[in-house]
Amino acid sequence: MLLVCAATARELLSALPEQALGPAPGAACGPAAQTGLPEQELLPLHLGLPALACITGVGPVNAALGMGLALAEARQAGHAVSLVLNVGVAGSMDLQRAPLRSLWRVEEEIWPEYGLHDGTAVDGPSFGFPQWEGPHGPVFDRLPLAAPAQLPACLYGLRSLPAATSLSVAGVSASRQRVGQLRQAHPGALLENMEGFAVALACARQGIACVEVRSVSNRVGPRAPHETDFPGAMRRLADIWRPAP
Repeated sequence: MLLVCAATARELLSALPEQALGPAPGAACGPAAQTGLPEQELLPLHLGLPALACITGVGPVNAALGMGLALAEARQAGHAVSLVLNVGVAGSMDLQRAPLRSLWRVEEEIWPEYGLHDGTAVDGPSFGFPQWEGPHGPVFDRLPLAAPAQLPACLYGLRSLPAATSLSVAGVSASRQRVGQLRQAHPGALLENMEGFAVALACARQGIACVEVRSVSNRVGPRAPHETDFPGAMRRLADIWRPAP
């Protein structure tokens, strides 16, 4: 079974085919109330294959809690989730390489805020306490995501997307100093988001494959008006279901 998750109702609705959610499931609460969709509850999907959806809420804490609740509820209901598709927008560390509205498959998530902080940089492994002892060793601040080969047929189009490493942060980077520190510590990272690592870790701990797709909505750090396009990035998420070329 496929579970599609997003931080907000707007991202989820932008990424899903029309009518995938069917009728609104009832009263809502939190930031998703304006769409009629509740946060951190399982929602049935109509995609032509067994599928569910979940709106986690914004940020790593909400994402971890939302995924934990969703996976536990699915298991209790007898749904064997085998793949999680995490969708949403992200900031670009380099608009030349990852321009506005470009669509990316995240191949690795990094949590740059976990570890030993010496006042200028954070080192995960030096902290000595991994977040999880996985089958391939301890997980500190880096986590690979599922390969495209694990995608169902309706998502084969994602195989052609360019791959990127993304940083998951609790606070969006808004200063040149912060961006410079992240670039120096993680020169291979191209995107910045707020939920990816938490969702990927929740899946990894339960042996569930996780695929993440992000659309670029803004430049990371200080940005001019022409360096942001949230509506355009939301619209681009609909291309997730585009057939493979």
